[in-house]
Amino acid sequence: MRTRLLYHLRTRSLVALPLLLLPLLLAAPSRAQDSATRSFRMGFTPFVHDATPQATREMRAFLAENADILAVHLDGVPWVEALADKPYHPKLMKEWQDKAAARPPKAKVYLAISPLDNGRKGMSPSRGANKGEPIPPELRGKPLDDPQVERAYLQYCRQAVAYFKPDYLCIGIEANELFHHSKASWPGYVALHKHVYAAIKAENPALPVFASFSVHNMLNRGWKDRAEMLEAYKALMDHNDLVAISFYPFMGGLSGQVDAALTWLDTEFAPYHKPFAVAEMGQPAEKLAIPSLAMTLDGDPQSQAAFHGKILAFARAHTTAFVISFLYRDYDALWERIKATAPEAFIVWRDCGLLDGNGAKRPAYEVWRNAFQIPLREPATRAPPPQ
Repeated sequence: MRTRLLYHLRTRSLVALPLLLLPLLLAAPSRAQDSATRSFRMGFTPFVHDATPQATREMRAFLAENADILAVHLDGVPWVEALADKPYHPKLMKEWQDKAAARPPKAKVYLAISPLDNGRKGMSPSRGANKGEPIPPELRGKPLDDPQVERAYLQYCRQAVAYFKPDYLCIGIEANELFHHSKASWPGYVALHKHVYAAIKAENPALPVFASFSVHNMLNRGWKDRAEMLEAYKALMDHNDLVAISFYPFMGGLSGQVDAALTWLDTEFAPYHKPFAVAEMGQPAEKLAIPSLAMTLDGDPQSQAAFHGKILAFARAHTTAFVISFLYRDYDALWERIKATAPEAFIVWRDCGLLDGNGAKRPAYEVWRNAFQIPLREPATRAPPPQ
């Protein structure tokens, strides 16, 4: 999980859809599949709710029963080692090993990596023994399309692909936010994306490669450059094999506007005739007050379930590769362990699990389970042509 700037969070009330309507949503007529099959995979990240072996076992057991795709979400880039073509630090490789070990039987793998920092403001810090290490002098201050940056990032992508053998690859997480935070860096990012995309596709022609964007900030009314950000991101679409989104409505003041957001998504991106993918999503199921940040996040189990129902209905109604719910369970226990040293912003996702902090199933779990139990047929890698 990552920290983000939270000044754009809006504390609006969630508009709950009665749970009785959710089965109707999930059974709605579909352009992508018939009602007897599910044409998209469903999964989670291997994020544990506590730093214990038992928590790891529980996470892996849950994913084995409720997921057919694993989302491997990596923070930081080992710039030093990638630039010198040296082996990565053993601690980093142990993290990779642990993530790969969470893969459910016969599940696909979605790998998400990024050259950007967690705030999406510029180049990612380096990753050696620890996260957040200094960028090496050779790359410090360089634009993202500097030849050494391109070479190091492409090397990292190649190494990650060789290790995880993903079925889907994101090479830029929520890339649109860089345009908002640092417009001067955007042309360099576009060039880097195109360079890496072309090289990876040449070596792995069947692997879908893309960058994701955050719907909640594409539509965040506090961001006055929304129209420009949208057009800037669309410049990547010729080098994106999927329309991959992250969607945390509560982060952009959209908790009561999920339907409108999904209509916008369809209007703006369906004309590209590429499959959709929900690269990550979440919505809180509990009200959370954060006094030091002067904010309160509204949430309840019913509105969380409604959100998941709407996302899954969208996936059924469109050619969709996969849907990832970032957290399977609230991490109350983990937060208690780390809150003294962790950035306080880390708490905002704490109550987005389909299970609560005690492991009890929420209504959103039943929505997920109802969709997951529909027999899977292999997702399409390309959207159907226009009629």
